[in-house]
Amino acid sequence: MTRKEQCMTLNRVAVLMAVLVAGGLLGMGCDSSSSSSSGIGSQGEGGGFVWKPRSESDGRLVVLLPPQYRGQVEGAFISDENGGPIERGRFAGDTHNGFRPHYRFTQHGSAYGNDIYLVADLKEGGSVHWPIAAGAARHDY
Repeated sequence: MTRKEQCMTLNRVAVLMAVLVAGGLLGMGCDSSSSSSSGIGSQGEGGGFVWKPRSESDGRLVVLLPPQYRGQVEGAFISDENGGPIERGRFAGDTHNGFRPHYRFTQHGSAYGNDIYLVADLKEGGSVHWPIAAGAARHDY
């Protein structure tokens, strides 16, 4: 096999691998148009997002999404800086605090660390995220 034929074969293998990886990610519910971290989508809209590390009711993390996401979200989870899931939140309603969807988690915000994301999976496909620099601090967008 000539050097040119070897390069062409390697290029074909690389393209095939890229197609397989992209297809696998789509099959897992990941959006191929996501930002640099796979599966977290683009940054979500502001105007009502709150990361509250300690809720008044139980001292655990509660996240409120902006009201424009009411009825649009399949679920929400916390991901690490690489987009890997840490914990899925429990939907706790969307009729309080300005009709904002609420998601509750099992620990207080500081337990999730720093440089993380809150990710919302949208019912119509894809995801949006909000960066959280410090899990122990309140974040508003």
